[in-house]
Amino acid sequence: MSWALPIRSGLLACLLSAFGLAGGAKAAMPDAGFQEDMPVVLSVTRLAQPLDETPAAVTVIDRDMIRRSGARELAELLRLVPGFIVSHFDGGARPFATYHADYDAYNRRLQVYIDGRSVYSGLVLGNAAYGMMGVVLDDIERIEVVRGSNSAAYGANAFLGVVNIVTRHAEDTHGGLVNVALGQQGVADATARIGWGDVDKSFRLTVSQRQDDGFRGPDDDKRVLQLHFRGDMRPNNRDELSLSAGLVEFGWGAPWGPSGLGWTVPQRTEIWRNLYAHLRWQRQLDASNELRASVMVDDEVFDDFFPSVIPADGRTRRVNANLQHTTALSGQTRLVWGAEYRFEGIDSGYLFASDPTQSNAVWRLFGNLEWRPAPDWVVNAGGLWEHDGFTGDHTAPRLMVNHHLSQDHTLRAGVTRAFRLPSQLEAKGDWQWPLYGAQLFHMTGSVRPERIDASELGYLGRFRGLGLDVDLRLFEERLDSVIVKTGAIPWDVTNKDPSTQRGWEAQLRWQAGRDTDVRLNHTHLRLDPDATSTSPQDTGRAPKTISSLAVFQRLPADMDLSLMYSRVGSMYFVSQGLVVPAYGQLDLRLAKGFRIGGKAGEAALVVQAANGDHIDFTPSYRLDRRAFLTWRQAL
Repeated sequence: MSWALPIRSGLLACLLSAFGLAGGAKAAMPDAGFQEDMPVVLSVTRLAQPLDETPAAVTVIDRDMIRRSGARELAELLRLVPGFIVSHFDGGARPFATYHADYDAYNRRLQVYIDGRSVYSGLVLGNAAYGMMGVVLDDIERIEVVRGSNSAAYGANAFLGVVNIVTRHAEDTHGGLVNVALGQQGVADATARIGWGDVDKSFRLTVSQRQDDGFRGPDDDKRVLQLHFRGDMRPNNRDELSLSAGLVEFGWGAPWGPSGLGWTVPQRTEIWRNLYAHLRWQRQLDASNELRASVMVDDEVFDDFFPSVIPADGRTRRVNANLQHTTALSGQTRLVWGAEYRFEGIDSGYLFASDPTQSNAVWRLFGNLEWRPAPDWVVNAGGLWEHDGFTGDHTAPRLMVNHHLSQDHTLRAGVTRAFRLPSQLEAKGDWQWPLYGAQLFHMTGSVRPERIDASELGYLGRFRGLGLDVDLRLFEERLDSVIVKTGAIPWDVTNKDPSTQRGWEAQLRWQAGRDTDVRLNHTHLRLDPDATSTSPQDTGRAPKTISSLAVFQRLPADMDLSLMYSRVGSMYFVSQGLVVPAYGQLDLRLAKGFRIGGKAGEAALVVQAANGDHIDFTPSYRLDRRAFLTWRQAL
């Protein structure tokens, strides 16, 4: 693991000192008045920490940004996060997002949680994209995105980052809400929500539909139906209970077959269904001790309604149990530690022809110690041990040091390790091809888990006089044993030679006044395969630059204007074996607020890809300009 980036921290400290920014920790400084306090997040260590004391870079997207963005899909919101690429698979049917390198359609290296419930699916090659479809944007309180590896807290699959979605407490959603969107390319969305209860027990029920016709040309229409329930209860002054349950059905037209076969699969319909229940319990033992426990059950079904070609039908059942304890060991030290158990069973006569019923169990122990050796220093040391039924024991340590140069300027430096386990298909798959009585995949079981060793240097600064917040991250990530398929049918999977990605990313927020909020992100990546290679699959599997600009402007007469522009450099689309050229996308939103019967409402016009169409998935598929109207009304 390279220690070059942490060593450079002295250079940045000297630079800040030259401008008079370094000094005593948390010194009193005048407040600009319109900037919020430093956000507190939970997603990095499982401890509640302000952003300038976390051992990782974090982007927070709050519900006001979600509403003003005009986004219809969760993946679209990740354009607001440095380093994220947002695209679609099977035309426009399946949006997905990935962080940094290995651009493919499976979201295999990103962990996604909804209220602490992992939606990472073990079907086929592993996937978080389907689970990201199963949340209603109107129910979200905030999204915490950990930019960088976080297996030290969440284990396998938190390989490149974590997207943690926190929905609103049921007590905050009493009353009703209706939200409707209609527009071009068949956009027809509708959400209805009702909340009821009192201070001791509150409940929420949300029903939602989202549909559109996809891109111009392919038969890639989609429809997402959702039903979600949440109840929050306080049986006494020490305990809190939260119960969530729901059903999601996601159906889409799939005009594509597997790449590299030289022919096109006819149009077919695919459906993904998810039924879940999640119970969480929290007890405050005393002022410095807290217990949390949760149990989740999850049933997932995938149906491909063109079974004579290459079906991947299957059913997955998951059970997850978690227990954690948070305690203050002293005035300078806090500790969170705990254990987790995860079981996943898969039934698929296609993916596992020789033995259709497969299962795997994972045990985890995790912990993080936060230590303050001095008022201006914070040390986070911890990690995770995990035992996987297929590949054995794995560890993910982390050591990160934060130094407050002053109240508003903080340096962060350290190292961590992360891993991704092979999916059950990658480990034991025997995928049959019924049309020709042949095998599509035949796994030998020799593949190793993927590993990444990362070092980083971060800077978080607040320039109150300018209304400017700055988040800089320099990183070096060495990837080892990345899993790829072999080149001939029946495919197996193997581990690639190591490679290294280096770069930097910046996140700037400028509050030019009470009515103007500007967000600017830029990421620069350089990929260096250790083995000599000039193929685009090795040198271009991520764009060299990713940029985005968002401007949120409040106007007179209760009107609101939003502008979002993102630009992604050219890249090699791994799962399709082709180069996607650079593109830019401009989205606009103009909204007008009003009140009916004393209840707040808002009407808006949203135009996506206002600057014209662009290649998104493959040269024959283009994301077109799309306009739609929305009406949102509290009841």
